[in-house]
Amino acid sequence: MTLRLDSELVAQQLKGEFRVKDPKIKPLFDQAIHLINGFKKFEVAHINREQNKEADKLANKAINLSELNKTI
Repeated sequence: MTLRLDSELVAQQLKGEFRVKDPKIKPLFDQAIHLINGFKKFEVAHINREQNKEADKLANKAINLSELNKTI
């Protein structure tokens, strides 16, 4: 499994190179690490945002739909 991220900080945190300082994010990070540990082989790769435009567009669309559902 390869996880490709356009956030260099998150990629470094998941690789164990940087630690998560924000107490609000730490539980999500711990959950991600728990899920990652369920794979036999796992790698994290940083990609430039330019290479990730389509995924970024889909993520923003999902966020907007989620926010819309909260108002209904």
